[in-house]
Amino acid sequence: MRVLALDYGSKRIGLALGDSNLKIAVPLKSLRNHERVFSEIASILEEKGVDILLVGLPLTPSGAEGQRAKEVKDFVEKLKSCLPEHVEVVLWDERYTTQEALRLMEGLSPRKKKELKDSLSAYVILTEYFESL
Repeated sequence: MRVLALDYGSKRIGLALGDSNLKIAVPLKSLRNHERVFSEIASILEEKGVDILLVGLPLTPSGAEGQRAKEVKDFVEKLKSCLPEHVEVVLWDERYTTQEALRLMEGLSPRKKKELKDSLSAYVILTEYFESL
């Protein structure tokens, strides 16, 4: 099955695409978070033939849901109205994914890090999901 991972941010949303059978993931791109982002995500889901939308849920270090998790859940509720019916939405604990993405970018220029951070965070979410299968 094809899986699209989202790393939600108030300014940018990172995307990564993968195949759950092959357990292969690749960073895709980042989208600006604005009113049209819902239709942009829906178009990508259709274009890529996605079956599962994996959304990173930013829990606190203790595992509780804080304000950021509420923002993500509100975003997901709005997004669901734009999704094709066959797409399953899965929320995934994304604690420490940004730190892992930054570790993967060691040695890159600050400009390149800024460019890749969001999609690499989505990639880390997706690879952790595949490792759990």
